[in-house]
Amino acid sequence: MRNENGGDRTERIRRVFQEYLRGRNVKCTDARRKVLEAVLDLREHFEAEQVLYFLRERSERVGKATVYRTLPLLVEAGILREVRFDVKHTHYELAFGEAPHDHMVCGRCGRIIEFGSNEVTKLRSKIARQHGFRVTGHRFQITGVCKDCAAAFPAAGQQR
Repeated sequence: MRNENGGDRTERIRRVFQEYLRGRNVKCTDARRKVLEAVLDLREHFEAEQVLYFLRERSERVGKATVYRTLPLLVEAGILREVRFDVKHTHYELAFGEAPHDHMVCGRCGRIIEFGSNEVTKLRSKIARQHGFRVTGHRFQITGVCKDCAAAFPAAGQQR
């Protein structure tokens, strides 16, 4: 929760989720609340299995199916964003109140570096205008080798 006062923001996120569920006639169960709390405590990009592991470490009794069903609800509510760094796994990150950003992913160690770029946003908008396309978001991801891996393995840092 990088951009606002944590307590106020957390309360707002809880209210948004409750209102989202109520608006769809879905119960705001204790288990769903526990998934939300776990997600708010995870600071980095995470997978569903990490949420489940985190809950089990806290001795919370939340089923795997509940975690897998709740994460898409949190995405639909605008609290989380789905991020795919590879074809096998869906990762999530907090979206509520976060500034738009993109990612660089190290193919050697898996490190994920977030960055914001006005130039990328401007280019996205320019391309969309040229094609009469209405933008609702974008994903821009650079793959390569981070500086630590490039220093440790010089051949790995060669640009193609």
